[in-house]
Amino acid sequence: MMSLYEHYRPKNWADVVGQNKVVQALQALNDRIGFGAHAIWLTGLSGTGKTTLARLIAGEVADAEYVTELDAETLTPSMVQEIEAESRYGAFGKGGRVYIVNEAHGLKWRTVRQLLVTLERIPEHVCWIFTTTCEGQLTLFENCEDSGPLLSRCIVFHLARRGIAEAMATRLQSCARDSELDGQPLDRYVKLLYDCKLNMRAAWQRIETGELLA
Repeated sequence: MMSLYEHYRPKNWADVVGQNKVVQALQALNDRIGFGAHAIWLTGLSGTGKTTLARLIAGEVADAEYVTELDAETLTPSMVQEIEAESRYGAFGKGGRVYIVNEAHGLKWRTVRQLLVTLERIPEHVCWIFTTTCEGQLTLFENCEDSGPLLSRCIVFHLARRGIAEAMATRLQSCARDSELDGQPLDRYVKLLYDCKLNMRAAWQRIETGELLA
């Protein structure tokens, strides 16, 4: 059974909460030059929307069957080379291909070196997206001397961490009501989010247990 976090994950840009500036910047980029032929780096706190934004970006470029999500820790140089060979060819439908590298702070230095080459020659119909936490990005910089050059090949977006709790809480309360799991005022949802360090996924897990029922 799908978790409520996945069930209520935003399916379009208008449903994203708490990240208005990043959404506006991404939409402006798409309108101006598109996402194809680019690598995009999304960094922010856990549970604040990195994967959601990555999937929305992907949806602008490619149909779902041509969007590949990869685990950074298991990504190898040979896999990157195989992806580059595969991505030379367009796809059906929207024509694009997207590769989302989750938890990018787990990249190994040999993989990073291969990515430095691959990201220099991204085809027009391909987009690479990297997601990582703020702390994870710092760790990557400390452990891999090539992480700076990697970041310089990406368009970087920092997700907001301040002033987002109330918007997120309003969304949680609305969805909890739809699921008949609500029984508390808005400020209780705000407190829950702060208890969860603004992680929407963690907050949803606690709501699912019935914690906010009257």
